[in-house]
Amino acid sequence: MIPDDMLPHLVDVEHPGTKLDRYENEVTDWTTSTHTGVQAWMQQNTGSEDTDQRNAQIGEWLMLCNPWDVDGNALTVHGSARVHWNDSTWEVIGPPGPAYEPAELHHYEIRLKTVEG
Repeated sequence: MIPDDMLPHLVDVEHPGTKLDRYENEVTDWTTSTHTGVQAWMQQNTGSEDTDQRNAQIGEWLMLCNPWDVDGNALTVHGSARVHWNDSTWEVIGPPGPAYEPAELHHYEIRLKTVEG
C-alpha cells in the first residue's frame, strides 16, 4: 500500500459503457460511461511534438495508485479507460501494471497518453 500522503492527486477514472450498433455489434458508448475517484501520483514521463503535417503535443504519463478507489472498492482499470485530472484527459495504454510485495498486490502503475492538436 502506498501511504495516502504520497498520493496527492484526486483523479477520475472513466470506463465506457456499451451499446449495440445497427448491425447488433457491441460498441463503446461514452455517453453511458461510469466514473470512479482515485487518489494517485501523476508524473509526466515524456513529451514530444509531432510536426509531420500537424501540430500535435504528445505526452506520456505514469499514474501510481493503490488497488482501490476513494470508496474502498477494488479498482479495475482497462486499456479502454480514460483518466481525467486538472482539466486534462489521458487514454490508458494497455492494462495496468500490478506491483507486488512478497505477500500481496501493493499498487498499480498505469501508463497514460495524451495527444493534443
